[in-house]
Amino acid sequence: MDLTDSPLRRAVRASDPEAVAAAIAADARPGHSGPDPRAALDRLAARLAPRLEGVRGPARLGRLLDGAYRELGFASPERYDDPDAHLLDRVLATRRGSPVVLAVVLGALGRRLDVTLHGVAFPGHYMVRYEAARPLFIDPASGAFPFPAESLLELAADELRLSPGAAKRFLEPASARSLAVRMLMNLQRAHELRGDLGRAMLAVDRLYELTGAPSLRCDRGLRAAALGAPYGALDDLRAFLREGHDAAAARAVARLDPTPLDLN
Repeated sequence: MDLTDSPLRRAVRASDPEAVAAAIAADARPGHSGPDPRAALDRLAARLAPRLEGVRGPARLGRLLDGAYRELGFASPERYDDPDAHLLDRVLATRRGSPVVLAVVLGALGRRLDVTLHGVAFPGHYMVRYEAARPLFIDPASGAFPFPAESLLELAADELRLSPGAAKRFLEPASARSLAVRMLMNLQRAHELRGDLGRAMLAVDRLYELTGAPSLRCDRGLRAAALGAPYGALDDLRAFLREGHDAAAARAVARLDPTPLDLN
């Protein structure tokens, strides 16, 4: 599928996290006509608005988080291999979501309630950044805050063996493209853990169309081969092998088409 002007691509170009999450959810379940996520978020924000009246600064943030997690009941899922935990519309319905989707929900509620929040692609655990003179960081899995920047910088530097200066980029607001990649990778893993290779391949397809990464084209080809789609598999694997080498890809090509491939 050509995603040149898909809703996901348009959302990424517009740097709209809410639209990115909505597009991924809609694409994951084609033909499903559920409630509009934006309208659902409008209703949730209206419900929380009275508790934020007359409150500014970090106290306003605290009221928002208290409302989101205590009154509205958002929380982590029981199982991260449940694809519903990675789809915005389902998270809004069940109030159970992965950290990255809960970060999108918090950001969307914040935009409606004058609390500036951004997702942060922190290594291993998506975080939320509250914009202030000294930014504060929130764990979207539970609403716990504040996490001081200094502690997170030290953790990122230790985990990735970077200098604190180099680790700073992991505390900056994540781009819409980074958000889309993280959400699609989570969705891919969830489908794989459930044994749903077809939907896992759809997520890989979207990742490749979004990033153009050769490794993802190889991955897509291997999945197509496993699903019994030899022509699509050969197209992807041959294109990948012209640029690099992968033993699994070479074996799959040999199995699907014994004609030798000229890699010169």
